[in-house]
Order: sequence, then structure tokens, then C-alpha cells
Amino acid sequence: MSQELKTIVVMGTMDTKGRELAYLGQRVREAGCRPLLMDVGAHNASDVIADIPVDEIAAAAGEEIARIRAMPRGEAVEKISMAAASYLKRMIDAGEVHGVIGVGGSGGTTICAAAMRGLPYGIPKLIVTTLASGNTRWHIDISDIILIPSLLDIGGLNPMLEMVLNNAAQGIAGMVKGYRPYVASGKKVISITMYGTTTPGVTRARQVVEEAGYEAWVFHASGVGGRTMEMLMSMGRIHGVMDMTLAEIGAHLVGGLHDAGPHRLEMAGRLGLPMVIVPGAADTIVLPPKDQVPEKFKNRRLNVHNPTMTTMRTTPEENVEIACFMADKLNKTKGPVCVILPLGGLSSIDRPGKIFYDPDANAALFSTLKQKLSPSITLIEDEHHLDDPEFAKRVGETMINLLKQKYS
Repeated sequence: MSQELKTIVVMGTMDTKGRELAYLGQRVREAGCRPLLMDVGAHNASDVIADIPVDEIAAAAGEEIARIRAMPRGEAVEKISMAAASYLKRMIDAGEVHGVIGVGGSGGTTICAAAMRGLPYGIPKLIVTTLASGNTRWHIDISDIILIPSLLDIGGLNPMLEMVLNNAAQGIAGMVKGYRPYVASGKKVISITMYGTTTPGVTRARQVVEEAGYEAWVFHASGVGGRTMEMLMSMGRIHGVMDMTLAEIGAHLVGGLHDAGPHRLEMAGRLGLPMVIVPGAADTIVLPPKDQVPEKFKNRRLNVHNPTMTTMRTTPEENVEIACFMADKLNKTKGPVCVILPLGGLSSIDRPGKIFYDPDANAALFSTLKQKLSPSITLIEDEHHLDDPEFAKRVGETMINLLKQKYS
């Protein structure tokens, strides 16, 4: 076989999915790539011969497969996941492998996803799984893994499952053969956070910095979006931050779907990146569809954002808590920070006549920030609404000035 062919790891628990993985490997070969069967089965030996046996993966991590197999299921899966992640990353880093595809039910998906999450962004990574519908955040987290529904459980080959596996093989082969790595443009990159209810203002602010010659990356403030943004900061890909949508903080404190965790707002400050902070969408907590809203929130001010999502208006008390969280993080920053308050409203539905209009709640947010923020942080009170062109212009121009001071 030509060594010029791209190599794809085909991974899964071969003790239970050996025939299906062998079939997938053959489809990858027919699609024009070189498959390497990688066994991550933590329990029994497989009848199908793997190119990368599970005992080799365990040994590379300093473990004995017999000892792992004697562990309770949960511990064994965790050990194999960690060993597979380390083994797979070494192969990718060495340029020996160009993409990876996995197959699994709950256990196999857990192992495959854990092994793939540590791989660089852009490296093709795909899992055919029974868990592709539902809460997939535990598996994907902030990676760029693609999940394909297996339709059937992966328990024997048949024409339906073969169709799914063939499509997946063609998909991963096409991704690998067409792969183009990220190449920086040479421009300074500004990250911006956005919601549907902050889109007009964020879009105008983005245009201001783009017209000044900067590159803008917009992140959906979905919890995962904010964490992905901060991961890219840690990788040195981002040079300035216009954080204009901070609903992830309220989600963490109050209990919402878009929780970015307790470390939101820390990374940029730790790295000393210039920051312009706007508490856009601090009026909003994202909840499930209306018929699934937790009982404790049923009597709150709710808005049906779309059939899959309900938003809840924050209270003055919650806004005090949000402001204290923001001040605690921002007061520790090493770089220049400017906080700009849109006194006219925090989102498209926070203005007179709209469902989230609540001047008292906003006043609690603004007054707490004024009280708690360090004097070293520039605080601007702007009379405009977040969506107003004048406000967006001010945010963009403030960002540009901070970037010039930092990098000129």
C-alpha cells in the first residue's frame, strides 16, 4: 500500500464491536485511506486482530491490561480512556495519523470521546454513536468532535448499520483528504461574545474593529462558547477581548443551560489581554423548553425564545450576585480593562414595552459594579441601549485604543 495514503485510526471496544470496526476499517480503505484498527476494549480479548492492541495502549501508559480488566467497570473505562488519549495524541503529534473515527455505545463513546477531546482543533474526529441525540456536552465538551447517530445499536452488521458506517467512512476520509490546517492571517484577533438578543449591537461593534483592520471571532455565549473562547486565548490565538454577552455568568450562579463554570472571565485577565467588558444579556438565564422549566422557576418572568429554549429575566438580587462575580474576576486582571454599561438596556428584549424591561434589576447590576470594581478599571456609563449604533461605535473604538496601547 502506498505510504502516501492518509492514515485514519478506527477505534472502539473490539471485544464487543470487533466485526463492526473491521467493516468500518474496510470502508475507510475503499474510500482511499489507510485504516489502523485501535482496540480500546477494557474487558475481554477480541476475535478481530487490532493493529493497535489494547494491551499496547495500556503498556504505553505504564499500565497492565490484566490489572485494568480486574477493576470495576467505571474505573476500567477511565483508565483506558486516559491511556488511549495519551497514545492517540502522540501519534497525531508525530504526524503518523491524520484523523480518527470511533464507534460506540455508552462505554465505547465515553472512551473514544475522551481520547479525541485532547486532540488539536481541526484534526478530523468523528464518532458513530448511539448517544448522538440528547445531552452530548459530556462527550464533546469544547472539542470539535462530530457525532453521527448510529440509528441502530451497534450489535451486529446488517444493511441499515452498514449504510451508516459507510457514510461515516466516506465522511472521515473526505475530511482527512481535504484537511487544511489553521493558518493565522497575521491580523490581531479580537474575540467577541454574542446571543441572538445581543446580535445587532455585537454585529455593529464587530464591524467597527474589522474596518480598523482587526480580525473578529464571534463566540455564542452558550457555556461551551465562552469556554472555547478562553481555551483559544490560552493557545495564544486571541489578542483582545470584547466580551459583550455575559449570560454564562448568570447561568452558573442561578442555574441555567449556558453555564460556563466558575472560571469565566479569568483567562484574559491572567494573560493580560486588553478587555472591553459589556454586561450584555446579563438580564437572561437560558432554561429548557417551557414545559420542562424547573418548578422553582415556574412563577418567574419567562420568555419563549424558541420551541427548544425558554429565557428567564434576572432579578435585582441575582444581578447583584452577577456583578460581584464580574468584579471579583476583573479586579484580578493583569491587563487593561474597560467596563462599559449600556444604561438604555442589556438586550433586544430589555427596553420599554419589551418583556425583560426592568430598570430596577439593571440598576442593581450597574450600582454594584460601580461599587465593587477596582478604581484601576475604567468604568463608562453610556446612556444608549446595547443595540444602538452609537454604543457599538464606542465599544469598538475603545477596543481599538486598548489594542494600540498594548501592541504599538
